[in-house]
Amino acid sequence: MSQPSHDPVQTAPHGTTNTYNNTTFPLEGGCACGNIRYALTAAPLVVHCCHCTSCQRETGTAFAVNAVVEGELVTLLPGGATTLQQSITFPPSLLDTWTPRQAGPRPVEDGPGSSDCLPDDTTTTTASPILLPVPAESGAPQNIARCPVCLTAVWSNYDDCPLLKFLRVGTLDAPAALAAGPDLVHIFVRSKQSFFEIPDDGKLRFEGFYPQKEGVWRPEAMVRREKLLARIAEWEKQKEIGG
Repeated sequence: MSQPSHDPVQTAPHGTTNTYNNTTFPLEGGCACGNIRYALTAAPLVVHCCHCTSCQRETGTAFAVNAVVEGELVTLLPGGATTLQQSITFPPSLLDTWTPRQAGPRPVEDGPGSSDCLPDDTTTTTASPILLPVPAESGAPQNIARCPVCLTAVWSNYDDCPLLKFLRVGTLDAPAALAAGPDLVHIFVRSKQSFFEIPDDGKLRFEGFYPQKEGVWRPEAMVRREKLLARIAEWEKQKEIGG
């Protein structure tokens, strides 16, 4: 995703219907081959439909839809057997070892998966994504979490910080729950593909990034953000101490 620029709002502010039904969550999702499965346990802070050229290049599509969530709200679940053979063995150092995981047997008989790149002392059959960096306009790389078998991207983070995830909404089993939800906002529409017409459905849209989060994020999300920023500051402090 491109870095923020300050551009004016292009549609009216949010209405008063920006709420979620408590029965919406958790939402489950996963990669294309079934090796990686996860659960999103609460509503996102915001959902970006990003039309920037970086997202277009990385996805090979017209835009990317990312749910911005606290990292611990995503839990890895036991995956299913995949018929694909893992063609690349990745070093354990690339594994996402931070994301919470639910240990347990796979729902079907185990098959080829990411077990080849798990540490030898692991006892869980919950597969882990690998974190592969791609360049970002900020200078620090964006780490994209991918299934080590089919390489589907499921989420990403920036600056090696696991406390904030950009979850790929299309990997959800029911992506419309977020893509058509109250938190979606279109960003970087100045570089959107000309064939795509943004629906006149009241969703906010910005030529670049929005200049401030007030009026875009729900009040509840703003409260969560303040708590998250404090945690990120502490994480960065500990990272600096640890070298």
